[in-house]
Amino acid sequence: MTITIVLTTAYLCAAPSAFANQTGKGLEMMDTPPDPEKAVASEYAGLKARGTIEAFELFIARHPDHPLADDARKNLKRLRGN
Repeated sequence: MTITIVLTTAYLCAAPSAFANQTGKGLEMMDTPPDPEKAVASEYAGLKARGTIEAFELFIARHPDHPLADDARKNLKRLRGN
């Protein structure tokens, strides 16, 4: 238990330079996560390009409440001849 406390204390008290990456730049920020709306729009564009009933059904199943699901439903209705 004493060793754990000592190591934890040493870790917490270490200077930021102790955490420098291999390039020597020091601490770096993480990349901003991708925009989820752009990811869904990109997914829809790919499925829409396929233009199949299965593609639109897949999008609707994955994102039933997304605004693009309404467009997918319209395309699905058109493909089914309704």
